[in-house]
Amino acid sequence: MSINPLQNITIQLHEQKFNLDQFLNIKTFQEDHILSSINFINDLLSDKPTIVQKTSGSTGAPKAINIYKSQIEASAKSTLKTLSVHSGDNALLCINPDFIGGKMMIARALIGGLNLIIAPVKGNPLKDFNKDIKIDFFSFVPYQLDKIIDETAENIKFLDQSKAIILGGAPVSESLSEKIKNKFKNTNVYSTYGMTETVSHVALKKINSFEKEVFQALEGVSFSTDEKSRLIIHAKNISGIDALKTNDVVKLHSTTSFEWLGRHDFVINSGGIKIHPEQLEQKILKIFSDYNISNNFFIYGKEDEMLGETVNLLLEGEIDITKIRQLLIDNIEKYHQPKSIQSIPKFIETPSGKLNRNESIKLALDYNL
Repeated sequence: MSINPLQNITIQLHEQKFNLDQFLNIKTFQEDHILSSINFINDLLSDKPTIVQKTSGSTGAPKAINIYKSQIEASAKSTLKTLSVHSGDNALLCINPDFIGGKMMIARALIGGLNLIIAPVKGNPLKDFNKDIKIDFFSFVPYQLDKIIDETAENIKFLDQSKAIILGGAPVSESLSEKIKNKFKNTNVYSTYGMTETVSHVALKKINSFEKEVFQALEGVSFSTDEKSRLIIHAKNISGIDALKTNDVVKLHSTTSFEWLGRHDFVINSGGIKIHPEQLEQKILKIFSDYNISNNFFIYGKEDEMLGETVNLLLEGEIDITKIRQLLIDNIEKYHQPKSIQSIPKFIETPSGKLNRNESIKLALDYNL
């Protein structure tokens, strides 16, 4: 099966426009993200029923999986319908097309008849970007939107004229969420929930809303949970199986909506108290923001003979550990206090640029020897 693109789309890079055939035969641009885009489009147009995609490696070793093109088509159509993005609209590709998020922006353009504008894959992709082109649909990783807001505030109006902005690949921090609520009044900004196995996202959470923020399923997707409150995704047309079990602990609001609490494999059971590191990290992030502390960090559990597990804090870069400890004593409840606070020069990342918690913890242990 091949994907049948709408032939009237244009692809633009370096302010030059190409039709699909011209783009696929381009010889003048050799940047990695352009070559990856061409390779993926050729895969989509081939007669092979599947593509091979590596998982991100954020929750385990990266692995190659086969994704049917029918799944890609179902996912793309579902997103476009939910966001009211239509043929002839302009979409920006500024995330890595080696990974599923970037690939799906390309697929949505081909399947939905969108014009695709390709920008550099970097921290602030709108720096020096030609804003004469109206973009209807943006996809960023949270770090990119944060950089855009902080470094090039003049781009906020440009972004706010779009139909939709989606943020994926990492959780949206509380500080970025507040910036979005304050800055964006016209467009809809969503955090996405999904993974490579679900061919990008299966649920969206509107950030700039005054209603309770919960993830809402795309059309044709429903949810349930197991006995440990872990999310089960029912979306056979997208995931390829009837019930995809995840390790994400959620509070189910309905069969089509949920509140994400954290990863089951990250939960810390300290003296019988269950602590979700992701929720504690949000509290600490707010404290750090109030005191202008910008170091990256994360919470993890460590085995303890008396408590079962303890809470521990690992920071990136130089920092006054004594100051941090006192801040947390003053602002965090007793049972959430980190037993150890440590810093290392730089966190380890996965090939897709996500935090690799396990390898960073191993590095911290090596530093502590």
